[in-house]
Amino acid sequence: MKRPTWITITLAVPLMMAGALTAAFAHETTQRTPEAWQVEQRLLISDSDTGDIVVLDDGVVRERLSTPPSPISLARSDDGHLAFAIRGRNTDVDHVTMIDTAYDESTGAAARPYVARTWATVSAGGVHDGHLPEVRGKFGLSMEATGALQLLDPAAVSGLRSADAGTIRLGQPGHYTFVTVTAADGSELLHAGSTAGNTAVIDTASGQTIASDGRCPGLHGGAASTTGATVFFACSTGILVAPADPTTGTAALIPYPTKDRDGSVYAGATNAAGHDVLWATNGAKTSVDRIDLNGDQVTITAVPLNVGRSVRNELATAVDADSGRLYVVTYQGYLQVRDAVTGMLLRERRVMPPMSIDDDETTSKAINPDIAVASDRIYLSVPVTGTVLSVSLDGRRILRATRVGGEPTRLVLLEHS
Repeated sequence: MKRPTWITITLAVPLMMAGALTAAFAHETTQRTPEAWQVEQRLLISDSDTGDIVVLDDGVVRERLSTPPSPISLARSDDGHLAFAIRGRNTDVDHVTMIDTAYDESTGAAARPYVARTWATVSAGGVHDGHLPEVRGKFGLSMEATGALQLLDPAAVSGLRSADAGTIRLGQPGHYTFVTVTAADGSELLHAGSTAGNTAVIDTASGQTIASDGRCPGLHGGAASTTGATVFFACSTGILVAPADPTTGTAALIPYPTKDRDGSVYAGATNAAGHDVLWATNGAKTSVDRIDLNGDQVTITAVPLNVGRSVRNELATAVDADSGRLYVVTYQGYLQVRDAVTGMLLRERRVMPPMSIDDDETTSKAINPDIAVASDRIYLSVPVTGTVLSVSLDGRRILRATRVGGEPTRLVLLEHS
C-alpha cells in the first residue's frame, strides 16, 4: 500500500518543478518584434454606422479603431501625428476621440494607430475641411454651447498629463468657423466667425479681439487666400472679404451672383496672372461660385454644374492646387473633374448610385460622401455601398475599390511627402 504513494510523490515533484519553471520563463524579458513599416498613404475613414475609424494603408485595411457611435467630424493635425473624431449631437454627450496616427509624413514610417484618449464634453466643433484650428502650436476645439475655444496641448494627448492648454473667449454661443493667419508684424491672428453673423479678429498671444464685423448673417465656411493676406467668409447675403491684418485695410461684403448662398469656401488655385482663385458652394446647388482675387478687386461668378440638359447638384467638393483640378461629386452620383482656375469641365464619370437631395445631413451624424486628394489619386467614400474608391487624378480610371463595410463618410489623408 505504501508503494503507490511513493510513486505518486515522486512523479509530482518533477511536475511541480516544471510548472515553476514555466511560470518563471513567462516573466522573463523577451525579444520585442518591431511593428513598423513604410506606407505612402494612410487614410482614416469614419464609419457612421459603427463609429469605427477604419485605417487604410496604401488601400488595404490595416486597423479598425472603436469610437462612440455616429461620428459627425474627422480632422487631422497639421503635422499628421494626431486625428480627432467628434461624435454627432444626437445624445447628451458629445465625445471627442483623439487618435495617435502613428505615422510620420516626412519619412513614411508607420506603426499601429491607437486611441490616445476620449473626452466626454458637449457641443464640441470647429472642424473645417478636415482640420481643426491650430493656435500657437495648440489645437482648438470650439465649445459652441459656451462660446469658447478650448486649446489642447498636442504633446500631452498621448500621455497621462493634462492636455488642457487654456481657452480663448469667442463671445456668444454658436457654430464657429476659424481661419488662422499672420499679421504684417509677424504676429498670429485668429479670424473667428459665427452663425450669429459676427466675425472677430483675435490676437492669439493676448486673446484680445482687435477688430470685429457684424455684417455676415448666417456665416458658415471660410478660408484664406493662397498668400494668406485675405480671409473669406460665406454669409447668407454674400462673401465677406477681409484683410488678414485689419490694420492694412477694410472688409467688404460681395453679393452672390445667383439667389443661392454658399456655405463652404475652398482655396488653392492661382491663375496665369498670379491672381488667387477660390471656390465656394453649398449642398444641392447647381453651380459653384468662382472667386477671383486681383489685388483689392474681388469678382464672383457662378459656374454651372449641369451637363447639357442634365441637372447636377453639388454634394462634395475639393480643390487641389498641385494638379490644378476642382473635384465635385453630385447627388446624381457623378464625379466631375474641372479646371481649378476656370471651372471648365474636363471629365465626368459615374462613381456611385444617386442620392436623394431630400436626404439632408444633420448634426446627428455624417451621411455624405467625402473626397481626399493625394499626390497621385483621389479617394472617395461611398456610404451607400460601404466602399472607398481610389480614382486617378484625371478621373479616367478607378484604381481600386476597397470594401470597408458600414457607412464610410469622412476622410482624412496622411501622405509621405
